[in-house]
Amino acid sequence: MDEDFGSVQSFRELGCSAKFENVEVDAGVRDVLESRGIKNFYSHQAEGIRLVREGKNVVVVAPTASGKSEIYLVPVIEAALAGKRSILVFPTKALSRDQFERLREFNFLGVRSAVYDGDTTQNEREKIRKDFPHILVTNMDMLHHLLLNSRLFLKFWKSLQFIVVDEVHSYSGLCGAHAGNVLRRLKRMLDRFEVKRQFICCSATVRNAREFAGELVGEEFSEVDASSAPKGGVLHEIIVPLNSYTSTAVYYARELLGSGKAGKLLVFGNSHSVVERIGLMAREQGLSLKVYRAGLDLEERRKLEREFKQGSLKALAATSALELGMDIGSVDAVLLAGFPGTVTRVRQRIGRAGRKGQEALAVFIARENALDYYYAENPEEYLRGEPENCFVNVENELVLKQHLLASARDMPLSAEEVGMYWKGKNASTIFEELAREGLLKEWHGDFIPSKEGLKKLRELSLRGAADPVRIYDAEQKKFIGEREEAMALRELFPGAIYLHGGVKFECLNLDLKTKTAFVERVGFDSSEYTVALREREASVVEEVSKRKCFGSSVGERVVDDVAGSGFGECTLSFGRVHVIDTVFGYNVKDYLQDYTVSRRFLDEPLSYEFDTQAIWLDLPEDLVSEVDDFGSGLHAMEHVCISMMPALTGADAGELGGISYPSGRMFVYDGVAGGAGVAKVVFGKFEKIAGMAFQRLKNCKCMNGCPKCVLDPMCGNNNQYLNKESGKKILEKLLK
Repeated sequence: MDEDFGSVQSFRELGCSAKFENVEVDAGVRDVLESRGIKNFYSHQAEGIRLVREGKNVVVVAPTASGKSEIYLVPVIEAALAGKRSILVFPTKALSRDQFERLREFNFLGVRSAVYDGDTTQNEREKIRKDFPHILVTNMDMLHHLLLNSRLFLKFWKSLQFIVVDEVHSYSGLCGAHAGNVLRRLKRMLDRFEVKRQFICCSATVRNAREFAGELVGEEFSEVDASSAPKGGVLHEIIVPLNSYTSTAVYYARELLGSGKAGKLLVFGNSHSVVERIGLMAREQGLSLKVYRAGLDLEERRKLEREFKQGSLKALAATSALELGMDIGSVDAVLLAGFPGTVTRVRQRIGRAGRKGQEALAVFIARENALDYYYAENPEEYLRGEPENCFVNVENELVLKQHLLASARDMPLSAEEVGMYWKGKNASTIFEELAREGLLKEWHGDFIPSKEGLKKLRELSLRGAADPVRIYDAEQKKFIGEREEAMALRELFPGAIYLHGGVKFECLNLDLKTKTAFVERVGFDSSEYTVALREREASVVEEVSKRKCFGSSVGERVVDDVAGSGFGECTLSFGRVHVIDTVFGYNVKDYLQDYTVSRRFLDEPLSYEFDTQAIWLDLPEDLVSEVDDFGSGLHAMEHVCISMMPALTGADAGELGGISYPSGRMFVYDGVAGGAGVAKVVFGKFEKIAGMAFQRLKNCKCMNGCPKCVLDPMCGNNNQYLNKESGKKILEKLLK
């Protein structure tokens, strides 16, 4: 590499050998497994199969390529041989199709499988319903629709034994609120027919897999840890570049492919706009690298998967759509264009390389933000740090309201069942509200949706808490996609540059009342992008709980010299807040040079209001008065604390919002209506987060604040009123 490339740290992670254990399986099943080269079971596979056979719900915690699939495949196939059925739920269609190919290998035993998802034709669906297979492969969205049309699947429900939820950690957050409600609806359906069912969940290495699976499904689980799986060696490189991290990723990819150090590589970006930018830069430099992300045409995604697996395509820039366990063939190197937010996601992405036993190359290219630099400065945390917690708020009021209505459509719903399957205090109130609003009507003592209720149900999407904003190409007069309302406010304001499928659009109009946005293609090459300028307000609606914070005996520690606040214990609260988010303008920036080109203001500000979950910290008056420029310091503290939160919560920093007031109160809230559950995790870990934030401020060499510590590109105030030194002083006084 050039001397001017930036700082590079290298670490070699050694592999480890496997541990095996015997387990008896059906002879035919063993023959199929042996044909795939599986002649022995890892110890964790044997333990998982044993626990399933004992009738327990099982969650398997396993990194990529650790053989977790066999833990559910063996019981599911043996159940099929005994005439029982199973449903396998995968988070993506691509992963469903990939696993379906494995299931087909058991056809000669008489085990029939089928995929039933959005790509299944009506003719294929009718054939499946006439003669149900032993194993139905689907996703959470389609399971929702199967339940809505439950009468067509009665025979299937009555013979169901196993419900497998793969990559269960991917349901952390808002999609988990929907998934948890869909699974409660499924349990209600099966209990009506007195079906004895079991859940088998598979997860990446997260910190609270058993508790999370329990919250999601509403059942007790036994946990199996895949520590007995073999692991290949990895050469890690951590790069702090001198230039932009995206251009560095393209440069490094070209070097690896050109030198022959990597035959095939993946470049992971953390958003569709990042991978689209990488794709544009690669194209400009003549590098054969294509973009893979959700939202692309199905045939285009399959074509890319096929070309990459076969080797005709050597490089892909991908979002988390390729992070999961889909088989894409041998990969030699993985480049992380920015820290993906959590140690778990790092391991998932790195796990895509070296699956044929070769030493993998894993390159982390740090962005100019606080979390990336924290891990660049703490490589031990990056390489061997504890994984984050998954989170879910199954009681999100907006989501719960939708699914109680859907449950009444699945089959008539009684008030007693609401209390049985939805334990939260809000469920009964929401159920009564649905009846008052005329969305539910009484039917033989139970409740079913009214005509208006059925109309409302057609709008239900498992992708958000509220109805999305639909995006239209104004020139071609056609629908091209959709975004959640909160995201649309930030990305689709008038004048915003919006990337879709490698094409740049400019937004002409955003109407939050009709939930529509109209865009037109940008007819010239440009390296510009836009960032919204925002103002936010928060007010407390309900305090659910509170605790002392920064006392000598509370919280998790991250710095050695913490002894408790010299200002007494602060109060940390958790509850519901009302947020008003207003976009009043935007910055035009250049992604090649990473500087602001211009600042523009909207003719009419756009506002979005919602209730959500939040934590708020109240600092003592003597601390407020002692620190110079306290308000700007608290704002800086808010920024750096939020930037650390993904490491412990699994949430992207963009899923969180923060507001600080000079009086000494700081809010951190879930960025979705009703709350996703992130704030609840933060509530229990705030001291640890604050300690990480203090370390980053202490280690940053800048004078007045920079993107590596307190500057946030998404700051609604355009990073005004920030004081790094005051923020550091507040944290220092709290932690010591």
